[in-house]
Amino acid sequence: MRPNMVVPLFSSYPRRCETIISRLFGSRVVAKASAPGKLILFGEHFVVYGMPAIATAIESRTVAEVQRAEEFSLLDNRPETPGYKKEKHDQQSDSIRRMLKAMGLEGKKVRIVLGGGLIAASGVGASGASCAAIAAALNEEFGLGLDRDKINDVAYEGEKGYHGVPSGIDNCCSTYGGFIHFRKDLKTGKSIIRQLHSKARLSIVVGNTGLTSNTTKVVGDVKAKRDKDPEKFQRIFDNYSKIADEATVSVEKGDLVKMGLLMNMNHLLLEGMGVSCDELEELVELASKNGALGAKLTGTGRGGLMIALVTGEAGSKIASVIKKAGFHSEIMNIGAEGVKVIR
Repeated sequence: MRPNMVVPLFSSYPRRCETIISRLFGSRVVAKASAPGKLILFGEHFVVYGMPAIATAIESRTVAEVQRAEEFSLLDNRPETPGYKKEKHDQQSDSIRRMLKAMGLEGKKVRIVLGGGLIAASGVGASGASCAAIAAALNEEFGLGLDRDKINDVAYEGEKGYHGVPSGIDNCCSTYGGFIHFRKDLKTGKSIIRQLHSKARLSIVVGNTGLTSNTTKVVGDVKAKRDKDPEKFQRIFDNYSKIADEATVSVEKGDLVKMGLLMNMNHLLLEGMGVSCDELEELVELASKNGALGAKLTGTGRGGLMIALVTGEAGSKIASVIKKAGFHSEIMNIGAEGVKVIR
């Protein structure tokens, strides 16, 4: 099932014209695309077990440039949490190989350059944004004529290189943008996506622990704990199901107070699953004590990011307090545009 929205096509016609011109005059126009990062507002880890999650695209984006070349090369100029790109290098190589194969471009020699303002870090959908941007740029460079849904499918293949069996929520957010209500049908493996429209302008403060998470390991640890104590996890899952239903309504209505309370509750459940850490707990406490409507970890956990829902002057105050405590912090609006070709 696809999002209930108009999905524009990626036209290959302009690219074919550029290819003809380049052959005549010997110049090459670099194919470019950008995709937003994402933050999970509700449902990380729960989504792996078929429960819904709510995520949003953020303003910061990854830009991918693709050009045919005599040999394959990758230049990753994205800003990063120290050590992130080195730790993810092998996964990134596998990801690109998977995308080229999925697009029928296996063996093609290309030069890929990554940049943009999205920090390569745990929790912001850095891999999903890069996969969506690379897929769209490859589509543009080779004039494949893939639509947005197909770009999303390719990005999901790329995510497998990073996460093994990804939920699919990151690539969906980066591809479609806005607010996404997402659920994975565990029987068919298909993503059930619905775009949400909030009546309120939403702003958050992001606090970065500076720690890089290993999604595959953390997800595996959660599974092991669930297998060991299924009754405890069933109670957690039942509580989250209620939160997810109420969160969907609060996001669409723009009920920020209710949304904040539900974020707090979601965080407590994640803490109970063992995916928080001291740094995340410190950030949540700093945000909560300084005016946040709600605060929680986002993404994999055990590092990565904390998000806090804010209004008015509280955002600046919380960001300042977090920075004074030695963490990186920024304020951002959410609900950004999805992947797009840059011409």
